[in-house]
Amino acid sequence: MAQTTVAHDALQVLDARLNLPLTTYLEACTHCGLCAEACHLYRADPVAKHIPCFKADTVRKVYQRYHTPTGRFLPWLLGLSDLDDETLDDWVEPVFQCTMCRRCSIECPLGIDNAAMIATARAILTSAGKAPPTLMEHGRKSCEAGSPLGLTREQFLDRMEWIEEELQEELDDDDYEVPIDQEGADILFIPASIELMKYPQSIQACCRIFQQAGASWTLSSTCYDVTNFGVFLGDSQISRTIATRDIEEAERLGVHTVVTSECGHAYRALRWEAPDWLQESLPFEVKNILELADEWVAEGRLRLDPSANPEPVTYHDPCNITRNGGVVEEPRRLLSACTEEFREMTPNRERNWCCGGGGGFHSMPEYDDVRLASGEMKAKQVESTGATVLATACANCHLQLSDLSDHYELGVETVSVTELMANALVE
Repeated sequence: MAQTTVAHDALQVLDARLNLPLTTYLEACTHCGLCAEACHLYRADPVAKHIPCFKADTVRKVYQRYHTPTGRFLPWLLGLSDLDDETLDDWVEPVFQCTMCRRCSIECPLGIDNAAMIATARAILTSAGKAPPTLMEHGRKSCEAGSPLGLTREQFLDRMEWIEEELQEELDDDDYEVPIDQEGADILFIPASIELMKYPQSIQACCRIFQQAGASWTLSSTCYDVTNFGVFLGDSQISRTIATRDIEEAERLGVHTVVTSECGHAYRALRWEAPDWLQESLPFEVKNILELADEWVAEGRLRLDPSANPEPVTYHDPCNITRNGGVVEEPRRLLSACTEEFREMTPNRERNWCCGGGGGFHSMPEYDDVRLASGEMKAKQVESTGATVLATACANCHLQLSDLSDHYELGVETVSVTELMANALVE
């Protein structure tokens, strides 16, 4: 039987991504089910569509049907059918109701990366025009306008002018200026549009940290949003386009380090995935703002007074910064230094529970009920600490945690780590 156009296009996407690790994941899964109990979506709603290996079966069955001898010649023996438009429609809900947090991979005895298979399924659906419309629109705006929210250069400059005025008042220094487009600076700092529009206080805090450390740094008026919606869509071309824009601007300015703000997926995308997308190493270092701040505290360039933050504080590990990025102890050292009472959640670090807002979930309003329900495990963790302040290091997590506090009546104040740091800086 001739391949349908749908199957042909889907197989082209799969073939482009089918490397040795992905093939191993597709072949190795025994469907033991241990990943189910590791998934916050399944724990909130224990149905098959939320089991990570079930979600990954979308790609696995296509692989088995078209890339194995039995599937090609005796598909009925494995209960496989041809890929068609209706099958792809059935994929959308389970594939996009996933935060790709990789907690299931930590618990999998074989270390299978279900998130890599979900990303492949999303790539297939995106190429077929079946990804959720809001994600598609954000991806388009990211490429065309440089920001998923459509933030213009003029809006960015206006926002930074307002932040500059706030800092002048805070520092009692009318001459303070936020550096923008400064060629030859050591550091290019790239924020996220969510922070600029929703949480400008975290950007203001980062500016305070740079100023206090005496850093040579700059923002860019043409590359002012580090958000990468290609990651959520599984679209490597969009991911490359956004990453290339950041890289070219860093090279133009001649910086040695690109520092990402408190945006989890953006840090992972630029630090760990961009070299794979581009097949070359980056000509500069990429650091999360917390990594750099931790270094400066250790060097004595930043001094912190914990009495400035006397309330009990707990910390949510953003999945893309901690489990998928390796920034684990830095925020803990910073919080211990700038607060009087830091309380850990259990579990924490690499085994933390996802808050439920990642993977583009917060940009898909059609799944809001599922998103809030999926945060139940995180809400229980927060509540059990008895803390009144909930710190995190990701704007997307910040959005979700604030929603969870309202939805589950947690009564906690959600803040960024940099805000707590800035509040505790000693002149």
